[in-house]
Amino acid sequence: MSAYIKRLLASSAAATFSLMPLAALADDNSIVIGAAIAESGWMAPYDEGPYNAVKLAVEKINANGGLLGKTLVLEKADTKTEVAGAAQAGAQLLDAGAQVLIISCDFDMGAPTALVANQKGVISFSTCGADAKLGNHAIGRYVFSLASEAEANGSLLASWSVHKQGWKTAYLLTDSSFEYTKSLGRGFEAGWAAEAGEGTLIGSDTFRNDDASFSAQITRIKALPEQPDVIALAGVTPGFPAIVRQFRAAGITAPFVTGTNADGDGWRDSVPAENLSDFYYFSYSSARGDDPRPEIGVFNADFLAATGERPQTGQAVTGDSAVTAWARAVERAGTFDSDAVLAELEKFRDEPLLAGLTTFTADLHITAGRPMLAVGYTNGEPAAIGYYSPAKRDYIQWWD
Repeated sequence: MSAYIKRLLASSAAATFSLMPLAALADDNSIVIGAAIAESGWMAPYDEGPYNAVKLAVEKINANGGLLGKTLVLEKADTKTEVAGAAQAGAQLLDAGAQVLIISCDFDMGAPTALVANQKGVISFSTCGADAKLGNHAIGRYVFSLASEAEANGSLLASWSVHKQGWKTAYLLTDSSFEYTKSLGRGFEAGWAAEAGEGTLIGSDTFRNDDASFSAQITRIKALPEQPDVIALAGVTPGFPAIVRQFRAAGITAPFVTGTNADGDGWRDSVPAENLSDFYYFSYSSARGDDPRPEIGVFNADFLAATGERPQTGQAVTGDSAVTAWARAVERAGTFDSDAVLAELEKFRDEPLLAGLTTFTADLHITAGRPMLAVGYTNGEPAAIGYYSPAKRDYIQWWD
């Protein structure tokens, strides 16, 4: 057990000593789904969309007669974007009778909740936490994530760059601030070597998300004998938009490719439209009305009707997928027993969910190698391109 997990266990244990209990919510006719999410702090915007999708999925199941004859009751508790708060929120929900937990879209903020649930033998789902440790590699056997695993996503970026764009050389920029960005960068580096060959990654560099200037990185790239065909950017806001803005202003015109971190429109105004072309990212879906999957259009319309606005990002679908995955496993098991449901989840092989084709195994409770939606920017305007499969090295369609 890692030192980090030991610290989380200690924090989780300490946090459960002084709980403000929730009222017991379960009865013979209902099943409680607990959502330990951030309603305050920096994590709140990331959890909001998936949580609203969780609500929609629960309402849809109840409107169709419930699950195994039971009505689903959704209860939430605020983690406050705190490690101790996440553990406490999970403990409160379990004490209220929750039989499954939805946790935050981040390893650091979701792991304390998952640890508490795992100790009780209760399944938990991260909506979009992409760290493999949220897929049972650190916490325990009862945790799953509906995200696409970060290193595999990095490898997907490399595969698409080589096989669909024909780029021969690459440069890698990695934000060293976060586990997600480091994993994404490692995946791209390994994937590029496998797809393009050794020696074609002509440089790599790091930065910090809160850096104000990227002049040193610009100088090193411009000093290369030849400019790269593509720059892989493993970063999050506000760092990566600042890099795009400063690199373009410095005359670096190479295309950028990145992961789900660029989904959403909140950062677009920070980069002049004339400098926002040849920029590509990958996500689970598009919330802008141009997704090729009809079911995503239906989801976005339902989300708009329920909340008054469209999802902020395509990652919102992971909330629906967490509930749907659990419900399908419950139906196939014919029981809510965690061990029986877990066994059914581990049988998922390219299970079609809104988050995409989903595979869970006994070895890995997060999907690696899932097809993802490529989105490209031209003059500041994004447009969906297609779902790229690294296994097929091409765009694919699995829906009717």
